[in-house]
Amino acid sequence: MVQAQRGIGFSIMVEDAMGGRMQYLLKQACLVICILQGAVAPNAASAMDIDRQWLAVGRLNVTGGGFCTATLIGEMHVLTAAHCVYDAQSGVRMDADDLEFRAGWQNGQAESYRKVAAVKVHPDFSFAEQEGLKRVASDLAILRLRTPISHPGIIPFTVAQMPTRGARVAVVSYAHDRSQGPKVHRDCTILGRKEKAQVFGCEVDYGSSGAPVFRMDLGMPMIISVISAKSTHAGQPISLGAAAGEKLVTMPSRGANFLRP
Repeated sequence: MVQAQRGIGFSIMVEDAMGGRMQYLLKQACLVICILQGAVAPNAASAMDIDRQWLAVGRLNVTGGGFCTATLIGEMHVLTAAHCVYDAQSGVRMDADDLEFRAGWQNGQAESYRKVAAVKVHPDFSFAEQEGLKRVASDLAILRLRTPISHPGIIPFTVAQMPTRGARVAVVSYAHDRSQGPKVHRDCTILGRKEKAQVFGCEVDYGSSGAPVFRMDLGMPMIISVISAKSTHAGQPISLGAAAGEKLVTMPSRGANFLRP
């Protein structure tokens, strides 16, 4: 069973948009921001009526109660954070049979339900890694579904390269206080980068692990990152994730795969 843990804090340094250095306090709990579903009360009243362009974003449910956010990137493949497929207590990787993707989940219903057939974690990711930034930079997993999602209203998202610092981005995520519907965070910017981990001025919460970060300047939303951790700077919320466009490729004929280092 996946549970949110409150761990010991540690500091990281991240370059800001002006080339300066900002110190952030991350907690190990923030690197495992999936949530224990059983501890969450239904909150249909606070769930948003999701724009249909986001139906490829959904909940990744874990047998026993936990969930993360995940995104369809091909008819057979889903992208999420690697730490979402590990048990937070034991550190043991979960069986694919324990994972289910629910596309467009809202108010107790999904547009499509699919069990996971196989899990591929980025080769550089280590769940036991204690260096926060190193783990964040490779916190990606590709899930292969048992059967394709070919729903005409669910359009898989593609992956793009990271825009420059200061660019505006959006995050679509579920969380412990809105487990029954996602929220679209549109007022986010790229703050900086450190050791291949990307820093965003986006507010996320437990359950947002695996949430896609989109660039919105290419005519359609395209995934540039996946949320891995959260923290604060100068009293403002920030989030961190891997640069997805540098780590994986999506191909219509072969699905999705990680790029070789």
